[in-house]
Amino acid sequence: MEYVTNLMDVNVNPAEWGRRREGQGWHVLSVADHFFTETRGFPHVWVTAAAMAQATSTITITTAFVNNLFRSPVEVAQAALQLQNVADGRFELGLGAGWARAEMEQAGLTYPEPRDRAGAFIESVQIVRQLLHTGACTFSGNYYNVDIDKLGPVTDSPPPLVGSVGGPRTVAHVTPHLDRVEIKASSASTRGGGLDLAAMAAIPDEHLIDMIAKVRAVNPNIEIGMFVLCNAGEDEFTKNVSATMGDNLYSRFFGSPGHVAEGLAWLESLGVSRAQLSPFQDESLDRLAPLLLGD
Repeated sequence: MEYVTNLMDVNVNPAEWGRRREGQGWHVLSVADHFFTETRGFPHVWVTAAAMAQATSTITITTAFVNNLFRSPVEVAQAALQLQNVADGRFELGLGAGWARAEMEQAGLTYPEPRDRAGAFIESVQIVRQLLHTGACTFSGNYYNVDIDKLGPVTDSPPPLVGSVGGPRTVAHVTPHLDRVEIKASSASTRGGGLDLAAMAAIPDEHLIDMIAKVRAVNPNIEIGMFVLCNAGEDEFTKNVSATMGDNLYSRFFGSPGHVAEGLAWLESLGVSRAQLSPFQDESLDRLAPLLLGD
């Protein structure tokens, strides 16, 4: 199992954070793509990924996930190609449909309906894929019309494309264009444009198992990861969230470090080869490192 650590705090120095996580033995560093939430500001995705790439030497760098509601697919591909250079071939592009309503509306942007978010994402991932591999793309769709004949830097080793999928439509139409799928099993909890912990608590194990089967039906050999909202600790906050999660899927990822490690081992038994850990408290990563990474 590969473990990804996700930076989600604008007040953390990304270079120092990246060096520390690389030293602990984590496999991949990522940065979330938000402006802000009701509780915190977020670091800028491209600036932070570049800073982490420059500060480290061996660890893979990725994005979790570039928000398709914010950015043109042309900009996304351009930045990804440049980051592959900056990271000496260690970059992977993670791209997602976007889901957070409040940050969009507060920033003066239009928040689309779910069908349009999915539709734009399906088109965007095709454009990005072509640009990463050829530096060119001619595409005419319902959401994008692109005619690009030169985008660089062109590379013999384009960054792998990872896509976050959360429902049958994106599984079916996004998966074929990806190098790795990241399952967002918690998509029901963000469908309304904000994180609903009660909805997340209601998601059963069977939902994830069914999503894995749907992905395998599209591409039997693709690597599958999971975006894991979690928290590891014995503090009151973690205990309260754990109690809220009940005994369904996400109960496996909130609680003591040992309990969360067991939940992640269960994911591996299902064929999930990468877990992207997105804890409510960054200290969770320090608590989990000895259990997940060994010596």
